[in-house]
Amino acid sequence: MAAVFKSHGPQVSIEIDEYEQFPTKEHKTPPRFKRVHVVLLAFGILCVLQAVLNITLRLAHGKAVEKGDTGDICGGETGDISICPQGWLLFGSSCYFVSSQRRSWDSSRQDCLQRNADLVIINSRQEQAFLTGFTKAAWIGMSDRFQEGNWIWVDGTPVNKNKLEWSPGQPDEAFGGEDCGDLRTMIDFIGLNDFNCNARSQWICEKELLL
Repeated sequence: MAAVFKSHGPQVSIEIDEYEQFPTKEHKTPPRFKRVHVVLLAFGILCVLQAVLNITLRLAHGKAVEKGDTGDICGGETGDISICPQGWLLFGSSCYFVSSQRRSWDSSRQDCLQRNADLVIINSRQEQAFLTGFTKAAWIGMSDRFQEGNWIWVDGTPVNKNKLEWSPGQPDEAFGGEDCGDLRTMIDFIGLNDFNCNARSQWICEKELLL
């Protein structure tokens, strides 16, 4: 709406219009800054979750051996969390691979070495219990090839016969040549056993986690 004023004499007219009110611009946060905020928030949450997982994992492992790596994505000193390769099983501070094929003890060990691992070394009854039941029989990393009756793990340490469970009556050196060890899970025959190294059997590889 406009108002017009006229005066006498020299013709003068004044036209007054109403002012149109324009909406004020709102200060909006540019989309790119919103994305940065979301990324930073997600990254912070990830760091917190990693720290919690680190603490939980190490409490669960108890006296598990910790090695090397000290850097992580959050830049702290809590250590990297390694994940077992696909198809491997996690227990304590180690990953385990249970084969589906059957080979001799030496060929089985070679397969483990090619996987950057070795035939499993069983250090406790808890570890033995975890590994029991995956197969009826599987090669493990012990033998008495160098001295009959003196069982040695693949890392050179002696097998503590009193610390682990042997199958009934084992080792018995049956048939005059059973120098390699396997883990049995059969009715009335569960535990460590000595067997002919050339026999074909499944096997279990082990590699330690790097925490």
